[in-house]
Amino acid sequence: MGKSTRALALFATVALVPTALHLPSASMTTPAHAKKEKGPGVAAETFINAAPLATGIVRRFLVNPHGEVDALLLTDGTVAKFPPHMGAELTGAVKANDTVSVRGYREPGGGVKAYVITNEGSKQQVVERPPVPELAKMPKHLRFATLSRLKVAGKVERPMRGKKGEVNGVLLEDGTVVRFPPHAAFDFAVLLQPGQSLAAEGLGTENQFGRGLEATAIGPTPDALKPIYGK
Repeated sequence: MGKSTRALALFATVALVPTALHLPSASMTTPAHAKKEKGPGVAAETFINAAPLATGIVRRFLVNPHGEVDALLLTDGTVAKFPPHMGAELTGAVKANDTVSVRGYREPGGGVKAYVITNEGSKQQVVERPPVPELAKMPKHLRFATLSRLKVAGKVERPMRGKKGEVNGVLLEDGTVVRFPPHAAFDFAVLLQPGQSLAAEGLGTENQFGRGLEATAIGPTPDALKPIYGK
């Protein structure tokens, strides 16, 4: 069976038995990481000569459920967000333990929407640019069908926030990024505090840069999970 056939088979299985994996139907909320973020309406080049909002050492890369690098975590706790379509360029210019400066604007939640990231050692800059239009882009439902079912457990290091400061995920101490829609932050608020034990299952990816998943169920332990999208 070819890869495309397996992907379609997986999608068909997910669509038919959502309750088995606590999966949402197509009408549910768009995954938290997939929502488009709009900047302040200026060109990225505007920030090239601006003073950096943060300068520090890269502690780790953060990935979305598709395994794309979409943020840097600095040792001082700063989260610098960058478009996932530029993940390959970013990881080519910056490595863990490199010192970087970040230019952009600060979001209400404290993170930085980065437009320019400079490797202070090599002086190589990565400047945000729009994605190149694709002639044949995989539909979202098939893109999610290629993800793997993941189960994770660990202690919460910090909440992850969207552009308006809303909690839409958590970072575990092992570097795993667990994403979920903002309403789940209210339903599972007690479990999302730093130091709390958290288990989750959902669809995601694990690669050399990290592990990320879109959670469909959350709980204090792997055997006490509760679905995010209803019963």
